[in-house]
Amino acid sequence: MSTTILLVRHGETAWNREKIFRGVYDVPLNENGRAQARHLARALAARRVDVAYSSPLSRARETAEIALAPHGIQALTHAGLLDFNYGQWTGLRDDVVAQRWPEEHARWTTEPHLAHPPEGDTLGAVFERAFGCVEALVREHKGRTVALFAHRVVNKLLVLGMLRLGLERFPYIRQDNCCVNEFEWAAGEYVVVSLNDVSHIRGSGTALLEADF
Repeated sequence: MSTTILLVRHGETAWNREKIFRGVYDVPLNENGRAQARHLARALAARRVDVAYSSPLSRARETAEIALAPHGIQALTHAGLLDFNYGQWTGLRDDVVAQRWPEEHARWTTEPHLAHPPEGDTLGAVFERAFGCVEALVREHKGRTVALFAHRVVNKLLVLGMLRLGLERFPYIRQDNCCVNEFEWAAGEYVVVSLNDVSHIRGSGTALLEADF
């Protein structure tokens, strides 16, 4: 009996557009992000969704609320899906961080699995927390379709875990706003169905950022 996982990144925020590190700071969706979520809702309307979970942060919760409206269900909040904590980088633009912490910023860009923003998280720690969450949920909801609404970093880590790839491959996974990743889980193994699917947004007139920041 297989379980379907629909892993979704939240819609766009003003801080995504300005390349500002967000992490655990609660930045709301902007209007473009809400439009992205409405396109997602239409894409998911014909899909079976039995249960859903969301990061506690409002950008993920609102994306889930909009996207799940056709299904008449609400996402349950799960702390395991909380975003990466950027510590002292939180609220700063990417170029400012590069200027103030040049070595650590370069490491985050090229070898993020070795990076540690001051007073922030490491990828390894967030991976253990997030992947442990998903492993528990797929076992709890065997045979069902589970939608998960989370964040760029968390989603990348989960994709790596499901594909059994090392965290050093983090820079090579892309996660656009309101993308959908689909996996099938059975007998303890994950099969990828789709990655970073934003076909519901492309051509809609709603903007997508050029980079998945």
